[in-house]
Amino acid sequence: MSDLLGRFRYPLTYLVLALASVLSLVSRDAMVKTGPASQLFLEVTVPIQEMVALPVRELRSVWDSYVSLVGVRQSRDKILSEVAQLRAENLELKEALVASERFQRFGDFREDHDLPLLPATVSAEDLSPWFKSITIDQGAADGVEPGMPVITDEGVVGVVSGTSPRFSRVLLMIDPQSQIDTYTQRSRARGSARGGADGSCSLQYVLRESDIREGDDLLTSGLDGIYPKGLRIGKVAKVEKEQYGLFQRVEVEPAVDFYALEEVFVLLERRELPGPGQFSSENDELWAVEPQPDPADTDAAAESDLEEPSG
Repeated sequence: MSDLLGRFRYPLTYLVLALASVLSLVSRDAMVKTGPASQLFLEVTVPIQEMVALPVRELRSVWDSYVSLVGVRQSRDKILSEVAQLRAENLELKEALVASERFQRFGDFREDHDLPLLPATVSAEDLSPWFKSITIDQGAADGVEPGMPVITDEGVVGVVSGTSPRFSRVLLMIDPQSQIDTYTQRSRARGSARGGADGSCSLQYVLRESDIREGDDLLTSGLDGIYPKGLRIGKVAKVEKEQYGLFQRVEVEPAVDFYALEEVFVLLERRELPGPGQFSSENDELWAVEPQPDPADTDAAAESDLEEPSG
């Protein structure tokens, strides 16, 4: 019997305390009407009641805290999801705004220049360290031919070097193979804009006595037979005049950011100079007009060919 009581002493003790707490609750209305005995009973049972209720309160507090945390976590996840969605929408709106401004700028550029311009999008860049070129999504099927200039509203990009039916390769002006006849807008000093192996650009063959300064705007002269006159090349970034030599060393800051190209224009014309025999010798005409045969002479010659020779 003692072993049984020893094994269940804690549950029995808790049961006795719980019964005492219940009795105190039942007799609470009578305590006001009874005397000192009831008051003594109240003083004894209240601490017991608190001991019995303490685990219940703690468990309820833990449960409420857990339920509250679950609710807070769900609210947090919902808020984070909404914030991510708003950020994505904000990014899309910003990108749409930038694209809209860029298209508006290109539209204004097309209206300001009376040139046959074909808009194109950059599809790929040449990853080779020796060549500077890009691929655009307009090709021979769209009227693009090798030798056509490629520009943006900022300035010269390069020249079409090859085409396929749907794509074209563009040699950038910063490629070492590129050479553009250029002049300064301020002093009309001339030179040849050429690319460097490191992607830089310089103005070569600038005579030592030419007036050229840092910040001068550089434009295409139109004398190379590819680019029309007056397109922006960039600005003079640095000028060095050595003690000896015929030419100055001039570094160029291109007007176009070649590492941020997205849309370009292809100038749908090839500027080929005529041969020497096509120039007019008269002052009032630029091109020589080929003489047209007289129709009467043509008919007479045809009749003579048809006549049989006499014996």
